[in-house]
Amino acid sequence: MGAKDGFPQYRKDVQYSRESSLNTLQYCIPRPTTRGTKQVWVIYVHGGAWQDPEIDASSFDKAQELLFESHMLEHIAGFASINYRLSPYPSHPRDPSHPSDPARNARHPEHINDVLAAILHLQETFRFEERYVLVGHSCGASLAFQVAMKRYWGSQYESTLALELNVVPPIAILGVEGLYDLPALVKHNAGEPVYQDFVANAFGRDTSAWASVSPTAGDYGNSWQEGRLAVLAHSRDDELVEWEQVDHMHKALKSQGFDEASGDRRLKLVELCGKHDEVWQDGRELARAVEATVQVVKNWL
Repeated sequence: MGAKDGFPQYRKDVQYSRESSLNTLQYCIPRPTTRGTKQVWVIYVHGGAWQDPEIDASSFDKAQELLFESHMLEHIAGFASINYRLSPYPSHPRDPSHPSDPARNARHPEHINDVLAAILHLQETFRFEERYVLVGHSCGASLAFQVAMKRYWGSQYESTLALELNVVPPIAILGVEGLYDLPALVKHNAGEPVYQDFVANAFGRDTSAWASVSPTAGDYGNSWQEGRLAVLAHSRDDELVEWEQVDHMHKALKSQGFDEASGDRRLKLVELCGKHDEVWQDGRELARAVEATVQVVKNWL
């Protein structure tokens, strides 16, 4: 298929809501959609500790380029990558946030509301319903699993928007170098105040509330009935997020019926190579994790 066919189609800076300049997404459609074709969308949520302005939707570009060369591409209908409002970061060395900027002063549940709104925009546009793999890196992995949690964040965080949005959760979630248990993350890194700072900037200073927003607290039997596969991809070389985060999430999912060997709700571990941001900067490891996820999901389409 050549450029004369009009594919692949790329769209950037697609506005999905008017909350701020960061409420945009980008997407790519590799080929025309054929009626009856059994394919999934791959939707990416970037990391950056809910606050880093230098990590955005374009951080999926390299992995997406590599996936175009993958044998799994035939099972992928489209790619999308989401921007969302960020928490304050006034001490950022190159691009400090300003209190008057609505794009840089978000607090939970505004980040997850943005992700939900972006997914709803894509679902209403392309009608793929649950047929998508939701991929998140670092705090993006937290947001991906919060999509599956949706209405189960605890009363102090109930979100009118999240309750109103009729977002269909994905068939599969892939967490990459993810943050899954926020109290454990802060405790493990107690010698580094930056961890407590970015969690507090995103979720407030009430430390007792952090557990209820953590993916390990999800009631996935009720909130994610569409879920068939949870993949946890992590590198033991990650210098920022310890492997114990994987252990906590693995235990939580196992306790709710996700199984590595068999069953309707599968659990998969993928061990990656490289440091925390290298997995997306180089793109190969992130692409490999997506391939491993689609390899399983394609059998259910």
